[in-house]
Amino acid sequence: MVLEFVRTDIGLIVPHIGGKLAFPLVNYLIHQSKTPIKRGGTRELQTLENIYSYMKIWFDYCSDLGLGYEMVTYEVHLEAFHSSLKNRGLKSGSYNNYYRAWRNFYEWCDSEGIPHLMRFPAKHTIGNRSYVGYGNGSKFVSFEKVEVDPGLESTSSVSDYKEKILNHEDFEALSEELNKQDPVFKHIAYMMVTTGLRVGGVIQIPVGANALNPKWLRYPDLQKKGVNFQKLVYIPKGRKRKLECLVLTEALGVLHNNYITQDRPKRADLFRKKKGSHGLVPLWLNVNGKKVYLCDIWAAFRAASKVLGRHITPHFLRHTYASYIVYYYFKANGFSPNLAYTHDIHEQLRIQLGHCDVETTKKYIRTVISVKMETWLPLLTPYVQQVVDTHLPEQVLAGVTRFFEPHVDS
Repeated sequence: MVLEFVRTDIGLIVPHIGGKLAFPLVNYLIHQSKTPIKRGGTRELQTLENIYSYMKIWFDYCSDLGLGYEMVTYEVHLEAFHSSLKNRGLKSGSYNNYYRAWRNFYEWCDSEGIPHLMRFPAKHTIGNRSYVGYGNGSKFVSFEKVEVDPGLESTSSVSDYKEKILNHEDFEALSEELNKQDPVFKHIAYMMVTTGLRVGGVIQIPVGANALNPKWLRYPDLQKKGVNFQKLVYIPKGRKRKLECLVLTEALGVLHNNYITQDRPKRADLFRKKKGSHGLVPLWLNVNGKKVYLCDIWAAFRAASKVLGRHITPHFLRHTYASYIVYYYFKANGFSPNLAYTHDIHEQLRIQLGHCDVETTKKYIRTVISVKMETWLPLLTPYVQQVVDTHLPEQVLAGVTRFFEPHVDS
C-alpha cells in the first residue's frame, strides 16, 4: 500500500499506510522538525513537507517491489530506481534532493539502531569551505569540510538568477493567477516582491503592534507622520535570531487599501467565530477565515505555475527584488553593471535580505550583467549583424530597460 498523510492544524505532516502510522518515518520527521540545522534554528514546514514528499517516492517504490524500506539495497534497488528516474527525464538537481533525503533517513536509522540492508557509498573529503558571517556587531569567518558524495549526480553551477526573476509582465501574470485562487495570495506575493522577504518572513508582517514589533504603525498613521518606511522585526529561516528589514509605506498603503480594508474584515469575522473573540487575528486569512500557512502559499504558487507553464516558487520574488535593487543601484549611480561594486551592494543587501554570503550578492549582479549580455550578443554576432556603430550602447541600454522597466519609453 502507498504512503499517505494527514496534516495537523499547524500544517505538520503525519504519514500513514492504510490508516496506521508509518513507523519509523513518523519518528524521523519528528526528529527533523526538532533537530537544529547547521545555521541554527529548526526546519520550516515547507522543508519538512519536501522531506516527506521525497520519502514518499522511495517508500512507494519499495511498496511496488513488495519490499519494506529495510529490505532493499543500494546496489540492487536504489541504483535501478535511479536509472528508471533518469530514463523518465528527472533532472539531476531533483534526483539529488531525493537522494539526500533517502540517505539522511537511513543514516538516522543507523543512529537509532534500526536494522536495514541499505549501505551508501562513502563520502570523500576534498577540502574546506569558508563563510563570512556577521553577528553581535562583528564580522567572523567559519569553515566546514567539503565532501563529495559518489551517489549524487553532477550538476552545473548557477552563476546568476536570470531564470529565477520575474519582469513586470511575468509578475502581473503570476498575480492574476494567484488572485483567481484567493486575493490573499496576490497580496502576499506583492509584499514579498517589495520587501525581499522569504515566505516565512512575509507571513510575520503584523496588522498592528505586537510583541516583536511593539512600535508597528498602521498605514494611516504612517501617512500622517509622512515617513517613507518602517522597520519590521521578524524571525528568519532557521529561527536562530531576530532580523530587521524595511517595509515601505507605499507598499503598506497598497496592502491597506486593497486587502486590509476590503477583503480582510469579513475574513476576520469568520476567524473570530471559529476561534472565539479573544486573541489577535492574523493578517493573512483565506476566504474561509482560516489562517494562511506556509504550505498554503507554496500550494498556490504550484497551482499558478501549472497554468502559466513555468515553474515559479515564492523564492523567485526574493531573487526578483534583489536583482531589481541591483539594477536600479547601477542606474541611479550611472554605473555599468560590474562585480567591482560587490562590496558596496552587499553591505546594503545583506541587511535587507538577511544573508551573509557575498557570493549570493555576486549572483544578483551577474543577473543584471546577464540581461545586458543577452541584449549585446545579437547585435555583435558576426555574419548576422551588419552594422556596429556608435549608437550600439544606446540600443543595448534600451534593451535592458525594456526588461526591467517595460512601461518606460527608452
